Amino acid sequence: MPSTNQVRGFGQSQFNLSARRSFSLPEKATLQFKADAFNVLNHPTFGNIDNYVTDPEFGLATASLSKSLSTMSQLYQQGGARSMQFSLKLLF
Repeated sequence: MPSTNQVRGFGQSQFNLSARRSFSLPEKATLQFKADAFNVLNHPTFGNIDNYVTDPEFGLATASLSKSLSTMSQLYQQGGARSMQFSLKLLF
């Protein structure tokens, strides 16, 4: 049975990409380079919809999903802005 007094939200979609390359070094050492890109297409993901009928913003999404969640940095959670991170790892 569907619940009453609920406003349906927007769907979520985000395309992330990761690439890694290993380089052999002398004396059995390996250097790994990794690049991660989050929300590559920079697709906006809207957050909660105002569901109070008496509000002038009723039915509008007033924030992005990353601001609505507010659990960690907005760069690294679903719905955040496009961001990238790079890392190097030395294996020996």
